[in-house]
Parts: sequence; C-alpha cells; structure tokens
Amino acid sequence: MTNTSKSFSIVQLFILISILSAALVLRVINLDKHGIFFDEKASLLVSQGMAIEGSTQKNCFATPGKTTFTPKEFWAEKSIQDYFEANRRSDIGNSPAYYVVLHQWTKLFGLSDFSIRFLSVVWGLATILLLAFFVKEHFKQTTLALICAALMAIEPFFIATSQQARNYSMSFFFTLLATHIFLKIIQREEKGASPVKLYLFYGLLSGICLLSHFLTATVFIAHGLYVLIYVRRLKPWLFLPLSLLIGFAFFGYWITYGGGDYTFRTLAYQAKVYYQEARLVPNPHAGTIDPATPKNVFKKALPIFTDLFIISNGLTSKFVGFKNILIAILIAGFSIFSIRKFNLNGDKKWLWIVIIANIVSFFVYTIAKFQYLELINCFIIAYLFFYNLNSKTEEYSKQLLVFLAILGFFPSIFLVLVSFKNGHTFGLTQRYSGFSFPYTIIFVGIALSQVKWRLKPLNIFIGVVLLSHLFFVGQTIKDLLNDVSIKYNYRVVARDKNPYPVIAKSLEERYQTGDTILYPSFIETVYVADTIGKVEGQSNADAQYVNMYLPKDAEYIQRINTKERNKIILKKKDGRLIEIFDLKEKTYRY
Repeated sequence: MTNTSKSFSIVQLFILISILSAALVLRVINLDKHGIFFDEKASLLVSQGMAIEGSTQKNCFATPGKTTFTPKEFWAEKSIQDYFEANRRSDIGNSPAYYVVLHQWTKLFGLSDFSIRFLSVVWGLATILLLAFFVKEHFKQTTLALICAALMAIEPFFIATSQQARNYSMSFFFTLLATHIFLKIIQREEKGASPVKLYLFYGLLSGICLLSHFLTATVFIAHGLYVLIYVRRLKPWLFLPLSLLIGFAFFGYWITYGGGDYTFRTLAYQAKVYYQEARLVPNPHAGTIDPATPKNVFKKALPIFTDLFIISNGLTSKFVGFKNILIAILIAGFSIFSIRKFNLNGDKKWLWIVIIANIVSFFVYTIAKFQYLELINCFIIAYLFFYNLNSKTEEYSKQLLVFLAILGFFPSIFLVLVSFKNGHTFGLTQRYSGFSFPYTIIFVGIALSQVKWRLKPLNIFIGVVLLSHLFFVGQTIKDLLNDVSIKYNYRVVARDKNPYPVIAKSLEERYQTGDTILYPSFIETVYVADTIGKVEGQSNADAQYVNMYLPKDAEYIQRINTKERNKIILKKKDGRLIEIFDLKEKTYRY
C-alpha cells in the first residue's frame, strides 16, 4: 500500500470532499420523484405520534357517535404515550431513537418527501466520512481510506438506503462509530491507559444503536467475539460489559415501559403468520416467504453474502446451468494455481496463461459472459488478498482483519440462524444485515490494493474486468434511482410522485365552508395484531396521509366513506360531488 501517513494531505482532503460531493449528487437524484412507500409513511406518521390507522387519534377515528373530524383535531397535541403507542402499532416498537431525530428534523425542515428522505442522505454522507477516518485511524493508510470512501459512495445498497425515510442510514453510522470507539478502548488498554470516558461513550452508543434498530445487537455480539478471541487483559472483560449496561438500561426501559413492550409479542405473532404462509399450497408468496429448508435458505442467503462486496454485486443472479458453473469453478481454480506458480518462481508465463485461459473460456461460456469474467476476477482478487495477508501483514493487523471478518459476516449469519429457527425465509433480506457493509468495503479496498505492478500484465486484465463491472454497478444504480430495481426498490414499475400532497393542495384550494371531504376506505387482509385500537371495517389510512399535508389549524369537515375504496371526493354544500383523486386500488398506494 502507499502513503502510510496518519493525516490527509491537502490534495487528499480535496479528493475526499470530491467523493462526498459525488455521493451527495448520487443520493439526491430523483430523491422526491417517486412517492414514499408504506414503511416510509409509517416513519412519517410515527414521528408525529400517529399510529397507522389512527389508534392514537381517537378524537378523529374512534370516538363512538363521532363520524367527522377536522385537520385541527387530526393535529391535536400528542402525549408521550401517544408516541409510544404509535411506535408499537406501526413499527413493532423498533427504532425510537430514529423517530425522535426525525420528529425534530421535520420541525425544522417540514414533512415533504424530499425533507424526510434527506435526513437519511445526511446520515449516509456522515457514514462515508466516518469510514474514511476509521480506516485512516486503524489502518494508518490514507490512500486506502479514500478508496473505501469512494467504494461506499457508489455502493448501490448505501445509495438506496440513503434515499429512504427509514432508520437504516442512521443505524449504520452509529454502529460504525461504536466499533471505532470499541477499538480505541482496546488500543488504550493495550497501552495501560484507563479510558473511562470512552467506556461511558461506548455504553451511550450501544443504547443509541439498540434504539435505532434492534438488530444492531449483532454488531455488539461481534465486539464480544473479538474480546473472547483476542483480548487477554482483565479490565476490558470487566468494563465493556459494565458500559453496555448503560445501553441495555435504555433498551430495557423501552421494552418494559415504553413503546417496545409490544415488540416481542408482535415478533412472535409475525413468525407464526409467516410460518403458516410459507406452507400454503399453492404458495402465493413463493420466493419471498418460503419454508426454511437448506435449499431455500441457501438460495435466498447467497446473494446477501455476495452483494456484501461491490466487486461481486449482482453476480449470483447471472449464473445458471451445470456446464457454466463447472467452467467457472475449473477456470477459477486453474487461475489461482497459475498465480501461485508465478509467486513461487516469478515466471510471468503463468500470468499470461491466466489471461489466455480466461479469454478462451469467455467464448465457451454461454450466458452473461462479462459477469463470468467478473466472477473469476473475484476469485483472483480474493486469492491475492489472502496471499498477501499471510505473507506480509503484521500480527495486530491480522487480528483487526479477523475482527472485520466477524463484523462483515456475523449479522448475515445471524439472519440465517433466525430463519431456520422461525421456519421461514421472510427475514432474509440485505437491509437487516446492512451494518456489515463498512467492513466488507474495507476488505475490498485492501484487496484492490494488493493488485501490484509486479503482476503486470495480469493487473491490467484485472483492471479492465473491474471497469466492466463498474458499468454493471452503474446500471444497477441507474435502475434504483429510476425506482425499477426489485432488489433495492422492491418493485419493477416505478412509482409516480407522492399523490397525497397534491390532493391536499387541491382540497385546500377548493374547500369552502359547508363542504365535506369524503375519504375512501381501502381494506385488504387485516391481521389480528393490526386490529387492536382500530375501527373495524374501516380504513383511515388515506385520510391520515392527506391530513399530513393539510393546514394544521384548518376546520375542514371530513369523514370516511366506507362504501368507497378509491376516490377522494369533495361534497359541496349544495350536494354536488367533485372527484379530487382516484387512487385506483394499489396504483397510487405505494
């Protein structure tokens, strides 16, 4: 590696600022072009103390004999218990720290799609900056730090989560910061210091993380595994658990007395529902909710693991057929054998053999030819990484890399174990193990640094293949920005702009004293856990979404029309009905 300075030079700081600027551009493109989807609507409502369907707004939706309500009543002041209730009903009590931050954010910047999503953009950019300083601090490599920052800037997963009004970007930042503080504690202890303030900060961070997303616990389990394997001093064994008690105290209060008291009941209920759904014949959710057989789990987990590395992003979906798989395995093995021969005797003919073998097999392989070369490239880069690791890396760095491996893989392994435990595959999804990405990005950055000029001309071949992969990554980014990525947008048909602010604006312009706004009641499958505190046979969701954008002090008379599923209608004082908007079933209900 080059440049072992602990500080960024002026030129490197300029490069880092350029990386952050490019990352910002990628994250704000089309930021509000596609309307917020269901989970984001939940984020918006919960941040204002409102549960989906209105169980915290009984003055609007659940007062016996009262059939109308106004925006002023809708926006009536909420108690702390209302916020707790909204969280438990709409997000099973998860992520209260995020909702507190989002609530304050909306006070400053409003409720628009752009505003609530831009909070995630800020956390995403902060994570890129933190990763750069994390690598500089712990690997003493400023060039590597810039490589990792650049990789995170273009990582499709991070772009996607930065464009969602959800807790993920915030939880990624705080788990990475907690890992940084954990390593600082270990380093200080190795020097005989007593980092009391760091222990306290670590405990506080553990609480923020757990209250940002419950699955951040997997990161702290990974910290514990590192202590178990490598740390032999007594003080970290004593004070790390004690500091974590700070976080567990906050978490314990939340799940006992706060909105989290509903969490475990809901998780148990959902596990039961998904278990039953996975075994329906025929299965209407095949591919999403399947029985947790080894075959099904492997099929769904494989892309989660391969997509952790940007150089193998999307490759598992491109390879089918026994012949093609056999060719890939044989050529990968032969390439590694040839590079190993070169490392032993320095004869460059072995490098040419690798290139020729890959080019010839390129014409034999029948589908996704460029992706095939990218797969072989991944095997070659992985071999070079481990070869250099074993031959040159210092002992502490090996420990650090083992730690990164634990952090990189354990959260996904945890999801696999939970999938087998619950008997279904629904929870096997990338966003639940996204805390791993910063560490796998570091692995990729180090691996790319191992492609030395000593390997010429093979390094040129590797570079060309990487550039071709960059094209496919760019296509993936284009798809997710256009809202047509099934992997990152969960859809293949792009959403239109959020219709509810448009509806609210139209109502504000047309409403006159004596008019009544009629909202549709769109009901689908209702699970038992969702009906508590809800008016049976009536959906209030569309009314809630429109009222989010109406003037908070307005006295518009509104009610739910239980006989209409899709149309929002303005009933004039003289009885005329004016159709304001037709939501057309799920067409505009994202």
